[in-house]
Amino acid sequence: MGKSTITEEQVKEVLGNLLSEEMKKVSRQEFNKTQFRIEELQNSLNETMKDYAKLQSSLPGGLQTLSKSRLMSIGMQLSLAQKEIEKLKEGVRSYKKKSFSRQTPQV
Repeated sequence: MGKSTITEEQVKEVLGNLLSEEMKKVSRQEFNKTQFRIEELQNSLNETMKDYAKLQSSLPGGLQTLSKSRLMSIGMQLSLAQKEIEKLKEGVRSYKKKSFSRQTPQV
């Protein structure tokens, strides 16, 4: 059996085909449903942030020293969750755009 050489172009072509095939497995309807669910999650988290702010402002002085560090930690985690949801939302949006845009051959 002789040795075969795999060129960089062949690897690029195979990977491109795999990625293209993988992207086509998600329908527009599935993308839309996922984007809708992400929006719902984002809206829910926004409401949670409002409730968190209400809790912070209504906390009696006697409990502030006890709960200050925990509330700050919760606030930071909620903010991080908002940022991650936004990244997810943008990632799905760009993936959808990429998967449904017309593929032009590279020269």
